[in-house]
Amino acid sequence: MYEYGIINYNVCLYAFNPEFVRRIALFFGGSVRKFFSFRLFLLCTFIVFSLLSFSSCTQSIFRPAAETADRAMTEGISDTLDTPSDTDVFVPQVTDETSAQETTETLPPEPEIRSASFVGVGDIIIYYGNVRDAKSQGVPGGRTYNFAPLFKNVSERISSADIAFVNQETLMCGEGYEFSYYPHFNGPQDLGYDIKETGFDVVNIANNHMLDKGENGLLATIDFWNSLEGITLIGGYKDQTDYDTLRIIERNGVRIAFLSYTFFTNYLSLPDGSETVIPYFDDETAMTQLSRARELADFVIVSVHWDAENTFTPTQIERDFSRLLADNGADAIIGHHPHVIQPVEWIDRADGGRTLCVYSLGNFAAEQAKDYNMLGGMISFDMVLTDGVPAIENVVFIPTVYYFDTSFYQNQVYYLSDFTEEMANSHGISYYGNSLSLDTLKKYLSATIDPQFLREP
Repeated sequence: MYEYGIINYNVCLYAFNPEFVRRIALFFGGSVRKFFSFRLFLLCTFIVFSLLSFSSCTQSIFRPAAETADRAMTEGISDTLDTPSDTDVFVPQVTDETSAQETTETLPPEPEIRSASFVGVGDIIIYYGNVRDAKSQGVPGGRTYNFAPLFKNVSERISSADIAFVNQETLMCGEGYEFSYYPHFNGPQDLGYDIKETGFDVVNIANNHMLDKGENGLLATIDFWNSLEGITLIGGYKDQTDYDTLRIIERNGVRIAFLSYTFFTNYLSLPDGSETVIPYFDDETAMTQLSRARELADFVIVSVHWDAENTFTPTQIERDFSRLLADNGADAIIGHHPHVIQPVEWIDRADGGRTLCVYSLGNFAAEQAKDYNMLGGMISFDMVLTDGVPAIENVVFIPTVYYFDTSFYQNQVYYLSDFTEEMANSHGISYYGNSLSLDTLKKYLSATIDPQFLREP
C-alpha cells in the first residue's frame, strides 16, 4: 500500500507541473495531439495506482477483523475477549452441572407426610332378638352365635380403615353368667369374635352398663377382650397400674393415644377396697392424662360416654367438657350414650389448632323402639402428619340405619343411602306401635349434621 502511494504522488507532481509540461511539449515538437496523448497517459496511470492503493488499504483494515471472527467461530471465544474492556459486555458461561446445582439449591425439600385412617361407630347394645337371630344363623361346627351378618353391609369400610373404633355397651362375661337384657345387659362372647373379624381394632367399654354384672362381670369382660389379639381395649382397667398405662397404637409411622371416660354407671359402684378402676370423668385426671398422651403420641383421641339420652342437641355439660379436652390437646372427641346422633363440629383451640368433636354417633346396633334410635353414624377421617405437624383431615359423617323386621330377625346395619322405603315400611319398631319413614330419617340427619361433613359412602 505504501509503494502505490509514492508512485501516485510522483505522477501527480509531474502531470501538473508547468515546467514539466513545457519541456514535454518541446519534446514532442510542439505537437498538441502528441502532448495531450502523453498527458492522458499520466492521468490513466494516476487512476490505476489510486485504485491499487485503495484496494490494498481496505484489505489491511478488514482482514484482521475477519480473521478474528473466524477464530472466534472455531475456537469458541477469541483471545482478544479474554480481558474485557470498559465497553465490553461480559456473558458468563453456564454449564448443565451449574444449572442443576442451582436448581437443587433453590427448590424447597419435599415435606415428610405420614397418615393413618380412622373410622368410628356408636353403641352396640344386644337385646334378646339379636341373640335369637344370631343363633338361627349359627354355623354348624363353628360358633353357636353368628353376628357377622349384622355387619356385612358396612364391613368393607371398617376393615379397610387403619383404625376402627366401637363403643361396646353390652358386657360379655362368658361362662357362669346368663344372658340378660334391659336394664342389665350381658351377651354372648361370640359377638366379640365377630366384632374383631369385622375389622374393629379399638373397643371401648367405659359406659353406664359396665357394672351391670358387678365387679366380677366387668373383670371377666376385660379378660375376654384382652385375650383377643389385635384388639386394644379402653375404658376398663384391672388396677391403677393398668389405668396409668396409656393405650397407644402405631399405624404407618403415626402414633395414636386413646383415652376413655364415662360420666356414670347407673348408680352402680365397685365394692370398697376394689383395685379395679372405672374412668369416671374428672377435670384434673383428664388434664394430666392428656398432657402425658401429647408427649408420647402424635394424635390423641378421647372416647366419652356422656349426658342425656334421646336429644339431638348437646348439653352444656358436653360442651364444657369438650372445651376442656380440646384446650388440653385432644385432637378428636368421640361421644356416645344419647342413642341418637348429635352434631359434628370443630372446636378452635388457644394454640391455633382445632379439635374435631363428634358429640354422639347414635346407635350402631340396638333393637330400640323409636325411629330416631335407628339412625346412627360412622365418623371417618385421616390423621395426617406433615413434617411432624398433626392435622385431622377428610372428615366424613356416614349415616347408617339399623334394621330388624317385625319378628326381630334380619338384624343388619345399612348405609342410609342403601336403605329403601320398603325396608322402612317393614321395620320392626311397628311392634311397639311406631313407624319409620325414609324421609323422616333424612330430616333428622339434615337438621343435625353440618353439610360440610356429609358425603355418600
